[in-house]
Amino acid sequence: MLDILNGLNSAQKNAVLQTEGPVLIFAGAGSGKTKTLIHRLAYLITGKKVSPFRILAVTFTNKAAQEMIKRIDNLLKIENCKLKIGEAKLPYMGTFHSICAKILRREIDHSLLKYTNNFTIYDSDDQKQLIKRIVKDLKYDPKKFNPGLVLTLISSAKSELVDSTGYKKIAYDYFTRIISEIYTVYEKRLVENNAMDFDDLLINVVKLFKTTPEMLERYQNQFQYIMVDEYQDTNEPQYQLIKLLSQKTKNICVVGDDFQSIYSWRGANFRNILNFERDFPNAKTFKLEQNYRSTENILAGAQALIKNNRVRSEKKLWTKIKSNLPVTVLEVEDENEEIDFIIREIKALRQKLNEIVVLYRTNAQSRSLEEGLIKANILYRLIGGIRFYERKEVKDIIAYLRYLFNPSDRVSMERIINVPPRGIGRKTLQNFQFTIFNLQSISNDKISKIEKIPSKVIDFLKMIDNMREKIEFKTPAEMIDLIMYKTGYKKWLDDGTIENESRLENILELKTVASQYQTFEEFLEKVALVQDTDKINSDDQAVTLMTLHSAKGLEFETVFVVGLEEGLLPHRRSFQDESELEEERRLCYVGMTRAKNRLYLIYSRNRFIFGSFQYQSRSRFIDEIAHLDGEAVEFIV
Repeated sequence: MLDILNGLNSAQKNAVLQTEGPVLIFAGAGSGKTKTLIHRLAYLITGKKVSPFRILAVTFTNKAAQEMIKRIDNLLKIENCKLKIGEAKLPYMGTFHSICAKILRREIDHSLLKYTNNFTIYDSDDQKQLIKRIVKDLKYDPKKFNPGLVLTLISSAKSELVDSTGYKKIAYDYFTRIISEIYTVYEKRLVENNAMDFDDLLINVVKLFKTTPEMLERYQNQFQYIMVDEYQDTNEPQYQLIKLLSQKTKNICVVGDDFQSIYSWRGANFRNILNFERDFPNAKTFKLEQNYRSTENILAGAQALIKNNRVRSEKKLWTKIKSNLPVTVLEVEDENEEIDFIIREIKALRQKLNEIVVLYRTNAQSRSLEEGLIKANILYRLIGGIRFYERKEVKDIIAYLRYLFNPSDRVSMERIINVPPRGIGRKTLQNFQFTIFNLQSISNDKISKIEKIPSKVIDFLKMIDNMREKIEFKTPAEMIDLIMYKTGYKKWLDDGTIENESRLENILELKTVASQYQTFEEFLEKVALVQDTDKINSDDQAVTLMTLHSAKGLEFETVFVVGLEEGLLPHRRSFQDESELEEERRLCYVGMTRAKNRLYLIYSRNRFIFGSFQYQSRSRFIDEIAHLDGEAVEFIV
């Protein structure tokens, strides 16, 4: 038991020991938040003798969830924790989406929701394809109703728990009324396809609990202790879900930092953490303010910046880490001088490349950085480029697996019916789609119904039917081999070209991932819920390039924040809205507090971006830290 509390400071220790009732932990950047969470979980199990089965721990990224699982497992081994036979070893841990997916797989057949438990999870590309089809079916101009924009508006509505019926009530002009019509059809098609998007995973569990009180009570009885990481990033469905689950025992502990809330554009409401004490009047509040990551000078710069936000909690980070290195603020002529300076510094520092990151506001800024690093022969990894699971060949094989697993998945069927090419063009698919889709099988008793269907379509359905019969007896990895052989996909790609050789290698890598899973449910959830930052390996010797949004939760010895210019950071979209401007300031704060030892803030007088050459003025965020003395901040012009 003593080991559980060893190494904790007084604020962390108090937060760990307060196990009963609602608890709010304000955890500043680098303040040992994860350590506090892990030790609190371990204390519940070893000190309070709470069964791991009774604990729910939720976080926002797969990477954070995996780290927590690994660390709690190690800590419990150190404590030599004794559990009852058959008792869960670890708490129920994961992201909101992965936990909700598991609950839905288990419960949806017993609910009023019109789904079966082999539902497909659509990623953003699948959603866009479905929206594109709906816009075309409704005969609207895809240029005026861009699938990406339509999807953003629908997702924004869902993040506020507004369904298509609710959206129709608030549609106020021609454009929003058309969006409402598309949204209505989109909801209908998802159910027809036995598919959910990411938002639906959350919304449907909330619906499940609200419409089935006995099911809610069962999960309330199971999860008697709930912990939520990054609470400032919760949206309305996540907020409602946690409130429903915790209303019986009130043993809810939320951890977060409103200073680091940067996801309002995807529905996050940082006021959830600021209003926690209103929602739970008897809440105990703890502040973790000692920073174990950054130097005094870096924290001084970050604190000088964030205090300009009016809507925020009161806390001030401090550290024992001394340094004579000031925050460097650099003015350059253009983006070429920007990357030239970064390259010179990288070479002069002689640090391991994996200890260095370059952060920027928009993906478009990576172009000049990439070109410069390639020219200088410096290895880099780009976070936010084409992800592995978004590559065509990978999505093709996954689409086969999903259609075999879920015969109602029309989006996957449309993707693979002519891949590899079988002579089934759009016209054929359009003419026979209803018949093809409603057959879903080519068994003998249905032959009479398909006399008019072209033989190439019948051959496709026979092939699918044949493979579907084997799915019960094969693992996901074995099914990938079968698909590659039966469909002719391997032969199609195996043409000797370097490009297709690389594609075959990607499919082999997919098979490697699949080999870790025995069931299709687990594997398909894995590939649907994977996140871009999951692939970051801190041991890879390469400079990291990423957006400020992607950097949250990470840390590096040396951080370059580039593009600190009005219109970029803060982004020009925030100029007319004070709340958006404050979020831009929080975004800059997140970037600054990733740095452990060296922090560079760079702005340019000129920049070629978004297709034109623009004169720039330095960011107001630079001006907000300019008053600090020369020991804390050094200006180089």
